[in-house]
Amino acid sequence: MRRIVIINFIMALCMIVILSLNTGQVPAPMYEASGYYVDPEGSDRNPGTLQKPWKTIQKAADSALPGSTVSIKEGTYYERIRINVSGNAEQGAITFTNYNGGKVILDGSQSSVQDQAELILIENQSNLIINGLELVNNVNSDQNYFVTGISIWGSGDGITISNCKIHQIWYNNISEKNGAAAIAVFGRDGNVPVQNLTIDGNEIWNIKSGTAEAVFLTGNIKEFHITDNVIRDNNNSGLAVRGDDSMGGEPVCLPEENNRVRNGLIAGNQLIGNSTEENPFYQSGSYSAAGILADGAEDVELAYNTCKENDIGIRVTNEKQEKSCSGILVRDNLIVSNYSSGLSAGGSGTDKGWTVQMRVRNNTLYGNDVKGLGKGEISIGKSHDLSFTGNIIYAGNRNLVVAAKDFGKEYIYNLGFNYNIYFGPGGAKGLRFKGPETAEVGLNMWKSKTGQDKISKIVDPAFANAAAEDFRLTQRSPAIDFSDPAYTPAEGVLDYAGNKRLNGKAVDCGAYESI
Repeated sequence: MRRIVIINFIMALCMIVILSLNTGQVPAPMYEASGYYVDPEGSDRNPGTLQKPWKTIQKAADSALPGSTVSIKEGTYYERIRINVSGNAEQGAITFTNYNGGKVILDGSQSSVQDQAELILIENQSNLIINGLELVNNVNSDQNYFVTGISIWGSGDGITISNCKIHQIWYNNISEKNGAAAIAVFGRDGNVPVQNLTIDGNEIWNIKSGTAEAVFLTGNIKEFHITDNVIRDNNNSGLAVRGDDSMGGEPVCLPEENNRVRNGLIAGNQLIGNSTEENPFYQSGSYSAAGILADGAEDVELAYNTCKENDIGIRVTNEKQEKSCSGILVRDNLIVSNYSSGLSAGGSGTDKGWTVQMRVRNNTLYGNDVKGLGKGEISIGKSHDLSFTGNIIYAGNRNLVVAAKDFGKEYIYNLGFNYNIYFGPGGAKGLRFKGPETAEVGLNMWKSKTGQDKISKIVDPAFANAAAEDFRLTQRSPAIDFSDPAYTPAEGVLDYAGNKRLNGKAVDCGAYESI
């Protein structure tokens, strides 16, 4: 019996060899889902083990199984990668990560954008994690190519981009409009969204975006988290979430009702030094780049972000005529020293779209309108049903708090300002407010003419050390317990520092709760 078994085994082995000779192919090894390894000194003929790693990340992006981790050893990889595999909900995501915290650089300088415009392309894949990589040197002057560090196209569920460094992604053609981005997400499938998307803990800088933004989401995208990223020193807006957007004049996806970024959280990010001042596509002095831009998005929460030294701290708008940006909640943010306005709400012209049902609650705005453009701490355009409560607004040298455009009540209406603390270098007599049908007036006239800010007051908020950008409240601060008494924070809502949001009779004004 044992002899028969041995003979059968030998015959089966011979059959495998004969088949491989006939097809010219060797049977693929049975990789385990636990893990694979990539090393610049490896070979793609290897099995991808720790002892015999692959050479290219692309080999892993073609081969990895659900639930596995691709550990990439330290080194510079001159590749453009298209991820052709997905994880799944049952077995888990596929993770591409740096091995043992090593410095893994994906460098686009030795390959052509004509082969692939992205350093990493994810198209119609799901359950993927990109972690701990550095992406650099994707530079392009060809108007036919939009270059990125990482692009997500089509649809996808459960994709995470975390702890990556992305820089020197440039579009250099100053004669033709196009762009570049560190991370770009295009929800191109109108029926199946990109959803459960996480962009967390990344550092992004030195992106020459052209007419795009350093990080942006557009199309059919929902249920996303953009958290704890540092996005700095780029030549256009740092982070944008869009709706009603188009590509080549056509909607990003159809049906158009799904062509909208929605139901997401943008929290704990640092947006610093994003400006169009040196962007050749923009007129010098336009100062139009936002730290965070919500353009046509819907039901997005912005919390615990620092927006500093951008052209505009936070901008909420829709630039498509008669379209809207709706349901945006801006709370517990620090908005400091931005060149134009601290917060801009509404379409920039009567021929643009609307901002509607927006709530601005418990933020600290300090010393914005640095360039003295007359945009104030808060700039208001074409909009209705906006609420501003519980904020501390400390004006810059222009002493202008609110600057509404001269559109009239037909285009700016149902504003609600109350329970705010105002101050500035001009003191109680120097601060100015400009409504849709009022000239620049003081607080009392603002109250009388507009009916706004009935409970608000002008008083020094008594910050701990504003000169050192410490905007915590001292125990003598009049902002303590001064927010709308009807506001009860939901469970889990914290202040900017991570403390309990309600610590007294009422919530404190500004981003910090006194403790």
